[in-house]
Amino acid sequence: EETKKNTRDFLGKEEYNVGDISKELDSRVKDTVAEFRNKDDYELGDLTMALDELGKQMTCELTGKDDYEAGDLSKEIDKRVKETVADFCGKDEYEFGDLSTEVDRRVRTRVSEFTGNEEYSFGDISKEVENRRQAWVKDFLGEEASKNYQFGDLTKKALANMAGKDGEDYQFGDVTKKVMGNLFGKRKRGGQ
Repeated sequence: EETKKNTRDFLGKEEYNVGDISKELDSRVKDTVAEFRNKDDYELGDLTMALDELGKQMTCELTGKDDYEAGDLSKEIDKRVKETVADFCGKDEYEFGDLSTEVDRRVRTRVSEFTGNEEYSFGDISKEVENRRQAWVKDFLGEEASKNYQFGDLTKKALANMAGKDGEDYQFGDVTKKVMGNLFGKRKRGGQ
């Protein structure tokens, strides 16, 4: 019933025929375009002219100019991009190649900070990642355990920590028992 009421309100009539909504939408769009063009009735091409006029007005607002000239939007976008790149590069004015030079400089700086090497050599990042991984494993497992590391040791240590046990005492199911104990209290045996 709500849909029927809304349809009647939209169409302004009680009976709905197939195509009425499309016709009403078409009529409303044409009336709006004609009004925008300061005309009594819509004519073919008015929508294109209205969109062209809107585009020119928006371009003038963007550029700060009173009258639109062909190419204004492209020139404004070009100017703004160059200003943004110059600002990113710490320069007053953009010159061709500034962006790639600045990106290269920033990447080299970050890589140098990460690896601790002034000059980059192929593989430096991978080596540093591996060094940091080894240091983390040593810190997490302990020096002796990291020397004898076997696949699964990290998981076992993490699960033991979660269960509140030493790594050697951990057994399958300890985490579940810990969680269930935290949620429901310790299990009572023999009804006590």
